[in-house]
Amino acid sequence: MKPVLSFVLASFLSFSAAAQIDTINTDNLKLNMGAFKEGKASYAVYFEDSLGNRLTSADIWDRTIRFSTNAAGQKTYAFTWTWWRKDSLQSTVQATGLLPSLKPLTHAAEYLRRGKFFYQFNNDVVTIPAEYQKTAKDSVFRVQLAPPAFEFPMDLEIFPLLPFKKAGQEFAIAFYEPGTAQSNYYKLTVTGKEALPLPGAQTVNCWLLRIDYAPGSYATFWITDKTREVVKMREYFRGRYRYKVRLY
Repeated sequence: MKPVLSFVLASFLSFSAAAQIDTINTDNLKLNMGAFKEGKASYAVYFEDSLGNRLTSADIWDRTIRFSTNAAGQKTYAFTWTWWRKDSLQSTVQATGLLPSLKPLTHAAEYLRRGKFFYQFNNDVVTIPAEYQKTAKDSVFRVQLAPPAFEFPMDLEIFPLLPFKKAGQEFAIAFYEPGTAQSNYYKLTVTGKEALPLPGAQTVNCWLLRIDYAPGSYATFWITDKTREVVKMREYFRGRYRYKVRLY
């Protein structure tokens, strides 16, 4: 997922109890982990203008989850995300973390023209190991995750795990974009349910989930009710829309 502006929630959280906002982070184990499954999902990603005119050809995102057990006997997940554009690999992101908390352990990324990056997580502290340090700034990089947060690049896998019950639910979920200065809470709202049309005159019942990244920047996710998968996303920023549509 693209880097986003920090969403300020200080006043939002001050009245969260009264508003019945469910705060979710890697410490409180509120996600529906029964819906977190191994497998691969591929998405077509493209842009349209405000009139629905296609602005770009589609990129392809392949995203995979695998489960394992590490040398310490802990149950872990491995996340891989490859980004293809016109048959060229733009980036590869690989992350690991603990189950069932989804607390991150490592994040490795390689971007076309930007190079390689690696971050290590230990008790909610993020550092760059010595062998991956490129600059003096890297050697002193240290971020305490407060709040304890999920990896933002895994939003498509984490949003379906929210405890959906009804329209109007509100969540504050903690995310961290690896390499940035801090983690933050982001506001999510269940705006309703919809029968999303599919090929062959079929439909699938979906929860509609909205996230507000910053003023004027937001997205809606269509998440299947039964299988808990993101099948569509529509994001608005800078006067245009980005779509992510699941292929298989």
